[in-house]
Amino acid sequence: MSTGADEIRNRITSVCSSAPFHFAQSATPFSFDLQPASAIDAVFRIESESSSVIGGFNYSEERTDTMRIWVARRQASDPEGTYQRLQADARSLRAAIVRDGCEGGGDYGVPNTGGSTQISHDRGTEFGVLRLTVPACYDAEL
Repeated sequence: MSTGADEIRNRITSVCSSAPFHFAQSATPFSFDLQPASAIDAVFRIESESSSVIGGFNYSEERTDTMRIWVARRQASDPEGTYQRLQADARSLRAAIVRDGCEGGGDYGVPNTGGSTQISHDRGTEFGVLRLTVPACYDAEL
């Protein structure tokens, strides 16, 4: 039985930082602003938010939390290529997270519904950003 969103976030952090992705974790957890420009390519950060709780028996509950995975990629002179890499990152990351939930211990699941993918580039920045939102369902003890 999982202990909470922190454990799930740590599992997803492990997925992002290991093979085949090898992303580096951001210098700060809430933005890429303090990340050195020379080290912005393939950098990630994760935010979590409690979404829904269904009470159970014996001090247990079923939770669905939202995990937001942000990935930054240097754009340089190839914005279209960067966009395509971020699209591939979104598909691959979601598949890896689903697999980790099922086979990496079975601690959480990713439902077929919910979640989203957004790719953006802020004016004045050298990088494009993927925001992948994934719901994570798990059992927790109170």
